[in-house]
Amino acid sequence: MKKTIVLLCMILLLTGCSNQVGGEAFFNHLDEFEKELDQPNWTELSIQADELKEMYEKNKWKLQLIGDEGEYEELYKSISNLIATVKEEDTLSTRMEIATTRALLEGIYSL
Repeated sequence: MKKTIVLLCMILLLTGCSNQVGGEAFFNHLDEFEKELDQPNWTELSIQADELKEMYEKNKWKLQLIGDEGEYEELYKSISNLIATVKEEDTLSTRMEIATTRALLEGIYSL
C-alpha cells in the first residue's frame, strides 16, 4: 500500500514537471523579451518583465525542487533587477540582466 502511494506521488510529481517546468517557457519568454529590446517599447517590456516575475512565482515550488536555495533566490533577484532596469529604460543594463537571468536558469536546469 505504501509503495503504491509513493509511486503515485512520484508520477504526479513528474507529470507536474513537464514542459512548463523544463525551462522552455522561461527561455522562450527571455528570447521574446530580448527581441523586443531591438526597438524598445518600454511599456510592453514592463508588462513582459512583470509576466516573467509571475511565471517565477507560479513555478517557484518547481524551481525549489530542481535547484538549490541560492540559485532560485538569485533568479528572483535577477528578475527584480530586470524589472528595475526596464523602469529606468536602460537598454544596456536590461540586456545584461537578461543574460544574468538566462545564466541562472541554465544553472538550475542543467541537470
